[in-house]
Amino acid sequence: MSPTRDDVRGTGLDSLHLSRYRHEAFMGFTMHPLRVTPAAVGLTSHRASPPRVWRRSAELGELAWRMLFDAPVKSLGTLIGVIVSVFLMAQQLSLLTGILGRVTSFIDNTGVDIWVVSPATESTDATGSLPASKVAAVAGTAGVAWAAPIVQGLGRVTRPDGVQENVKVLGVEAPRYAGLPRTLAGGTTIAALRGSGRILLNWVDRPTFADARVGDRIEINGRASVVSGFFASVNPHNPFYYVFANLDDARSLTSFPLDRVTYVAVGLAPGAHADEVKNRLQARVPEVLVRTRDEMREMEKRFFLVRTPVGVLFGLGTAVAALIGAAIVAVTLYSTAVDRSRDYGTLKAIGARRAEIVQLLLMQAWLFCAAGYLIGMGAFFAMRATFTELAMAASPHLVFGVGIGAFVACTLASLVAVRRVLSVDPAIVFRG
Repeated sequence: MSPTRDDVRGTGLDSLHLSRYRHEAFMGFTMHPLRVTPAAVGLTSHRASPPRVWRRSAELGELAWRMLFDAPVKSLGTLIGVIVSVFLMAQQLSLLTGILGRVTSFIDNTGVDIWVVSPATESTDATGSLPASKVAAVAGTAGVAWAAPIVQGLGRVTRPDGVQENVKVLGVEAPRYAGLPRTLAGGTTIAALRGSGRILLNWVDRPTFADARVGDRIEINGRASVVSGFFASVNPHNPFYYVFANLDDARSLTSFPLDRVTYVAVGLAPGAHADEVKNRLQARVPEVLVRTRDEMREMEKRFFLVRTPVGVLFGLGTAVAALIGAAIVAVTLYSTAVDRSRDYGTLKAIGARRAEIVQLLLMQAWLFCAAGYLIGMGAFFAMRATFTELAMAASPHLVFGVGIGAFVACTLASLVAVRRVLSVDPAIVFRG
């Protein structure tokens, strides 16, 4: 015998406003105030065909959506929390990735396959020096197409307003100019360095040097040099701006010894494998440190993260952002579960399985996650496009990683509500 309107009234279904959903499906059974039939509940069989499983999932998703809109203010507050959480996670990870990209920009954008450095070298910011004679020994190794010296020293530039800026002067050797950034800017060609007393500045650093132009004179350590062009893609991550010069000019500007070099840049012969050539070089010149481009990049990152608190700060910021989103979702779903205890009890009383109730709660959390992720990432990309001067990277790994982080945080947060709902006694619907 089917329950009557009087049987249903007072069981908590009224608070779900199910009268508004008349003739609509929920969890595989038809629920409207006048009829709840056992056959529709699905009690005749616990094994559902695939089409029915998908239909039930769709019905659960629709009910989850409507339950969220039944408390719009609370749901809006939760959504804002997830948006802020996603935005902060993306922003923190993006800044960290962008800063690390600047840290390794010299290694990544100079076209050098293998670096030969002093054993005292920890990064390009903490280097030793090598005898210049090592260049010939490296060049004569099998698998090496070319080897070229690079010198590095520090200097101070006096701006037109009298303020001094720290610069890192890198000397490269003609005609290959190995170690020079592959991307030149402002119409600059590699021929711009041919000639004494010429330097290249970073295109983005022009405002620092009074909007420098080709032909301007700049003093480095009291010695005049002429700006002959600009490079790009190698950006500073410390107080030192990059300046490239001819090998001899760099020695002169920084008082670098004539018989020493900072790096030996190596290019691989066609078909040569970096690791094999590295091993040959290390065996032939054992008193030096040989690193492939990937190893040098990792060494740069490791030195930066160990010597500065940047990694810890951004890592903590990302974790806190995820926790904020998870906490807000957990509190909202739990409070909703408490408010709707009689409703969930009613569902259990008329045959809803535990798995379906869990799925209902998870879908509510996933709806928050999906909407918050889309809006939060949209806000992040809008900020990134607006503030182009910030070192904010947005790789596919980052976009995907933030999505996974938000999904995991919201899913774990829903478990608090799941535990509360599963403990509800179906008999609650028959109590006053």
